[in-house]
Amino acid sequence: MRAILWDELELRPTIQIKLGTRRRLDPLRPVEGSRPGRPRYRGQEVELEGRWEELDGGGSLLRLRLVNRASESIRVTRLTFPTENGLAAFIGDFRPEKISFMRNGYQSWSTARSYRLREKPLRPWLLLVSSASSNLANLPSNHPGILSSEMYSVITDAERGQSFLVGQGAPFNQFLYIKLNLYRGRKRTSHFELQYDFGRRMIEPGERIELDRIVMMKGETHALMARYFALVKSEMRLRRPGKNVRGWCTWYSYHNRITPEAILRNVEIIASRKLDIDVIQIDDGYQRHVGDWLDPADPFKGRMRELADRIREAGYRPGIWIAPFAASLTSDLLRHHPDYVSRTERGKPIVCGYAPFWRGRLYYGLDITNPRFAEYIRRVIRTIVREWGFTYLKCDFLFTGALRESDPRDIGRSRAEILREGMRMIREEAGAGVTIVGCGMPLSTGIGAVDAMRIGPDTGPFWIKRVGRLLRTGAMVGVRNSMRNVMVRSAMNKNLWLNDPDCLMVRKARTSLSPEERMSQINAIILSGGALVFSDDFSSLSADAMEEAAKIGRLSNACFRGTAVAVDLMEREIPQIFYNTAGFLGLFNPTERRQTIEVRLETLPWAKGRYAHIVPYDVWSGRPYPLRDGSTLVAHRMPRHSSILLTLRGMPFP
Repeated sequence: MRAILWDELELRPTIQIKLGTRRRLDPLRPVEGSRPGRPRYRGQEVELEGRWEELDGGGSLLRLRLVNRASESIRVTRLTFPTENGLAAFIGDFRPEKISFMRNGYQSWSTARSYRLREKPLRPWLLLVSSASSNLANLPSNHPGILSSEMYSVITDAERGQSFLVGQGAPFNQFLYIKLNLYRGRKRTSHFELQYDFGRRMIEPGERIELDRIVMMKGETHALMARYFALVKSEMRLRRPGKNVRGWCTWYSYHNRITPEAILRNVEIIASRKLDIDVIQIDDGYQRHVGDWLDPADPFKGRMRELADRIREAGYRPGIWIAPFAASLTSDLLRHHPDYVSRTERGKPIVCGYAPFWRGRLYYGLDITNPRFAEYIRRVIRTIVREWGFTYLKCDFLFTGALRESDPRDIGRSRAEILREGMRMIREEAGAGVTIVGCGMPLSTGIGAVDAMRIGPDTGPFWIKRVGRLLRTGAMVGVRNSMRNVMVRSAMNKNLWLNDPDCLMVRKARTSLSPEERMSQINAIILSGGALVFSDDFSSLSADAMEEAAKIGRLSNACFRGTAVAVDLMEREIPQIFYNTAGFLGLFNPTERRQTIEVRLETLPWAKGRYAHIVPYDVWSGRPYPLRDGSTLVAHRMPRHSSILLTLRGMPFP
């Protein structure tokens, strides 16, 4: 693939300038004398300079620099690159009716899935739902064919299996939106669009900003994604995780009604059963209010150091949950320090969401750029790590540090840069030896900032809450949506961070999951090769359940050594074929009716020409699974929400 030069496209970039409460849209026009591969555009106040580079193995990388040529500072909100003839220039040999588009949602909980052009990307009815699960600056369109993604996207010709990838590169200081606008009629021109979101960043006179790079590649879907994430890993100098996280968390058994005694009882059982677990994480409920992190609830007062010490003495790493940039309505932090709250330009406090399990229900975002709040959060992290002794921090609701409507004190940073600064403060106070897990976090801001990342909505002891259909959100909690994101975002694992698929429950009581749904979650988490964190009350589990948990741990460790691939991610919302190169294959029927699934082994990535000696075995029954014609797996009439986990013995894997 030769370099894609925007000089050759009908490119009409525009920049959006903020003037008080108004915004002005300025066109940027090509500068005469620009050299091929060195595009230059100039507007009323800014100049945009670019440089194309060829990537090893094919594809292109574009470096961009934005310069303020005016005599005064300006505030920039958006930089947009619409290509009016974009479909012809970028994917000209694709037939629009065969295109599928992969949406990577904004943050951990946001919908990640592929769309066909006939499918409508639904926008939630309620603003609070969108605020807590998506990006208010890049909401789903509610129209078939009008599709958008964050950070990267893959556009695939489903007929020929050829794909085009466009992605964001280092240093991840802006948010990047990828949009595909396909119109069936002739009244509007279909076009492809890239958009930088600066969040009203101020640029001083003469200041030059290096924008996040843009990566473009063409080829086979999974090979493209592997190359893209490997490139990001190299650019950001990220280290591959040396081992998996194996833990236990209080949340899905106790929620916010935990006690020190319940925690220590589970630690004792885990130790006596010699389960392969290395982290004990205390979740929400130890603090009196969200935001008041140094004011423990009555059962925990004066006992945080004791708990960490006893967990460590039992042979485990003590972990704790915190939502550093959020505060609940009833918190003392908000009562005594209302100036910490993120506010709009008109001074109105920004409500971020509704949490029924928190006192006060509503919660607010906090201004990371407020020096007094920065002092507070530094003191919180120092206390948790150095005085209490916790070395594993799950940092949740992180989107609250990068709110679209916020008017921060420091206007010299984009909202992505502000959140990255907040995470830098946490890392600086915690130290290099502490594991930081991001959750509810805009994904691009977490690259290089966290060790592990939640990559899907919360799970739960249910398939999906019906209210999700009423609210029209794919981020609704439950096994279904959590499992979908685990598969779709599997290529991020061990490249950007360790994927956290959320907790696993092996219990068969106190759950509304059917036996098939329970096993589908177990199989998806095993195959993902990501973090494995149990969240059962182990004192209530039978000996058989404890042995099952031990087997799940062994299988998860085996899959951690491989690479997980959602083989058919561009074909449907929830993939049905989930493959791990360590030698495991999962077949899933997430639909509402029985379904027969067939897999030709030569279609598995990296398996072409090497499937002749495969003998599939069912992992849970130990029985061999027959092949049709020696090369095709056929799972007949799988029950709804069910799955099969196979080990493929005899295949040489990379």
